[in-house]
Amino acid sequence: MTRRITASVCLAALLSLSGIACKGKHNNLAAVQNEEPDRGPQLISNVRMNDTSAGVQLLSGFYPVESGAWRWTAGKFSVLLKTPPGAAQSGATLSFAFAVPDAVIEKLKTVKLTASVDGMPLKSEEYSKAGAQVFGADLPASMLTPDSIKFDFALDKSIPPGVDKRELGVVATSVGLIPK
Repeated sequence: MTRRITASVCLAALLSLSGIACKGKHNNLAAVQNEEPDRGPQLISNVRMNDTSAGVQLLSGFYPVESGAWRWTAGKFSVLLKTPPGAAQSGATLSFAFAVPDAVIEKLKTVKLTASVDGMPLKSEEYSKAGAQVFGADLPASMLTPDSIKFDFALDKSIPPGVDKRELGVVATSVGLIPK
């Protein structure tokens, strides 16, 4: 695990250095932060964890990308999602794709995931087997009138910091709103 973290840090440093060395005409602010100069961040409805430009939407509880594909979460994590077109009329489904690692099940036996908006729980689901999972929660059209919505997720248990120095929850691959 420590080797992966070191490799990730080295890769990030190399990528940032290669951006500095580039002499082309680029809008670095827009490229790095996925922003338009006058409009701020351009939010999306479906965030893939390997999309570093969407990192502005991962508000808290997400660790850096690992293996170019996924991120560990902490026990509590939050994401900001753009309301997809038409969802304010027909509703949408919150979809969170993740994996429960063997180590989590071995140590904790089960984990319960709860998603909420503004402190109002949407749904809870318990997982007792390791492997890929998809958590889904239906949202009525009435909840989808703002341009974007902050979703809070919480696990009832997580692996406390130890050798890894991080609180570890689940391995996230994507989170998004799918219009109905």
